[in-house]
Amino acid sequence: MSLTDDLYRDIILEHFKNPRNLGRVERPSVISHGANPFCGDELELTMALEGNLIRDIQVQPKGCSISQASASMMTEALKGKSLQQAEEMARRFKAVMLEGAKLEESPEMEDLQALEGVRKYPVRIKCAILSWNTFLEGLAAHRKGEKEASHVEGEEGPRPDLAHLLGEEKGNAGSSESARPAETTPEEQVREALKGVIDPELNLNVVDLGLIYGIQTQDGSVKVTYSLTSPGCPLGPVIKGQMQSVLGKIHWIKEVQTELIWNPPWDPRTMASEEIKTELGIW
Repeated sequence: MSLTDDLYRDIILEHFKNPRNLGRVERPSVISHGANPFCGDELELTMALEGNLIRDIQVQPKGCSISQASASMMTEALKGKSLQQAEEMARRFKAVMLEGAKLEESPEMEDLQALEGVRKYPVRIKCAILSWNTFLEGLAAHRKGEKEASHVEGEEGPRPDLAHLLGEEKGNAGSSESARPAETTPEEQVREALKGVIDPELNLNVVDLGLIYGIQTQDGSVKVTYSLTSPGCPLGPVIKGQMQSVLGKIHWIKEVQTELIWNPPWDPRTMASEEIKTELGIW
């Protein structure tokens, strides 16, 4: 299964555009906040409990399509379940994303099958599991008698669940100049860092898609000229935010400027890498 498969991509985009259980529960029993600094995703999750049952669960997500779609699917799957059932479902879903386990076939997990292809893009796994980790943190706080909790993806501490799969990304995301060979030019450092910026709809990086038109560096300032897959793309601010985030982690960069242009129009047949063309089915 691939994220470029029309059926699964449509399911993800449908949840993104028409999220379920969007909002905030009145008089919540549990409030949990989640963040994924690698992609700029944020999430507030609130639950109303009746004894051991999740009577209502709502989310207020911000970020990429994968993160928001996963949160929408999660609320549908967990609403009405017991806390034990919900916890087991969360751990099974994480096993699918992190360990390659097979997702069981059941009505409440059906839409989640669309997210299995995210495993092909390790940087996106954090997006897909953010809401589930946020739920698990809220559940852990509730069991300790606390009402509020928070979770940040990539903060390993006592939760090393991402380390074995994503540990090397910290060295590959353009976090510092020292992580690059000494002969690497500033422009090459910037371009490499921008490979960590993912187009949320295609789930492919903007460099290999050919969306980066130009990079200029001078005296600690970087200007990136870029385009989007279409003028009507609603996720432009997300992509811009990702660029500013990954470049802000390079120690010598003091200022980041971005310029969105439409000329020449983006054409994957001539601008995308050969690998991306294969991924998109362009021969």
